[in-house]
Amino acid sequence: MSALVVIVTGASRGIGRQIALDLARRGHRLVLAARTMEPSGDRPGSLSETVRDAEAAGAHAIGVQADLARAEDASRLVERAVEEFGGVDAVVNNAAATGSGGRTLEEMSWEDWARQFDTNVHGTFAMMRAATPHLVARRGGTIVNLSSRAGDLSDDLEGSRLFSPAYAASKAAINRLGNVVAAELRDKNVAVVALDPGSVRTERVAGLKDLSPEHQVRLVEMTVPSRAVVRLVTGGDSLRWTGQLVRAKEFVDRLDLLPG
Repeated sequence: MSALVVIVTGASRGIGRQIALDLARRGHRLVLAARTMEPSGDRPGSLSETVRDAEAAGAHAIGVQADLARAEDASRLVERAVEEFGGVDAVVNNAAATGSGGRTLEEMSWEDWARQFDTNVHGTFAMMRAATPHLVARRGGTIVNLSSRAGDLSDDLEGSRLFSPAYAASKAAINRLGNVVAAELRDKNVAVVALDPGSVRTERVAGLKDLSPEHQVRLVEMTVPSRAVVRLVTGGDSLRWTGQLVRAKEFVDRLDLLPG
């Protein structure tokens, strides 16, 4: 398979970094984005480190500082991909704002609500809109929007309290956004798939001390959603799942997507 040009947002750490490295090992050309290039605070990982490691793994990778809460940054990110590599074959919308607290309606500030929607929903929309003409020009491509079970309607009202209103509502909006746009783009050979990564053992989650035993049991490694994304982006048949919400572990198990 020839090398694809893939944009991955939120690539400085966590699932985004894992996706970038797994694509890099397959020799794809990567445009990686995050809000900052260098390490910040006490959080592990940075975009510059991901670019370095992707290059070491065999990819031609560039890093672009971009805040996906700003529509102009999404456009600039796509423009850089086209300038550097001549086009775009796939977009992985992984960047997300999870909020700074406020798990109840009363606690949540307007600023926190707006920031999560600006990044999670408006940023995803801006990336899709900016990239679609280039995907169509390639006669097809794939958009993967990282979702969450937080966006599911549920009869388990107590379980729903695990998620903040903004995060849950924004992920539900992403699912429906992709579902509607998938119908528009299907005849242009562009797939739009929502991927629920599941409960993932990211660097942040691994450092939490108060996870319940039930939550611990549900955790999967970052390689699970990454394998699902790599398969959707590189498999050549992503239209099979366009408009759908794919659950990463079920998808990986069903297609027997083993490491490597």
